[in-house]
Amino acid sequence: MPVTVVVTVIAVSAALPAALDRWTRAHPPASAPADLCEAVGAARFQRWVPAGVRDPDSTYSSGSDAMCTYRTPTDEPGHADAYGYLQVRVLRYGDIGWTSGTERAVDALEFACGVTPMAGSFGPDEGFGDEACLARGDSGDETAAATLVVQHGADLISVDHYRRSATPEFARLAVEDVATAALAALR
Repeated sequence: MPVTVVVTVIAVSAALPAALDRWTRAHPPASAPADLCEAVGAARFQRWVPAGVRDPDSTYSSGSDAMCTYRTPTDEPGHADAYGYLQVRVLRYGDIGWTSGTERAVDALEFACGVTPMAGSFGPDEGFGDEACLARGDSGDETAAATLVVQHGADLISVDHYRRSATPEFARLAVEDVATAALAALR
């Protein structure tokens, strides 16, 4: 009888990696929008970023990962006192082994909310996805920044905004507006 148990354990142990690989392939991440800037809407970015234009160097879409950035061009005349950027990133998680995409997104949110962003310390933010954290701050020279990280199911959305001639409240409204549009684009 003990030999049968040992043989069974060995057989199951040998089959487990293949079973986990099949499970992972059967539960891939969903695709991110092919053009996240278009999905969120150029007018939305331009509302929050003075003379905002799409930044092709930090805008992409690759499978389950997409990012869009709008910024005030450095050569834009008349914007020495009002400039900024607004960036949104979407990460869609799939299962890996026995860990679900949702569990991976929750872990990523916990990690992201544990770091110190440019805007100050993170605190919880209600009304977005399953969980969210928000940081906002003012550098004291009329320059404000905010970061919002949202977990919704197996999706993680992070939005960063920095703007000269703005308040922390303005920055909060900007990241919440873009996060709302990104959540809608993923549905």
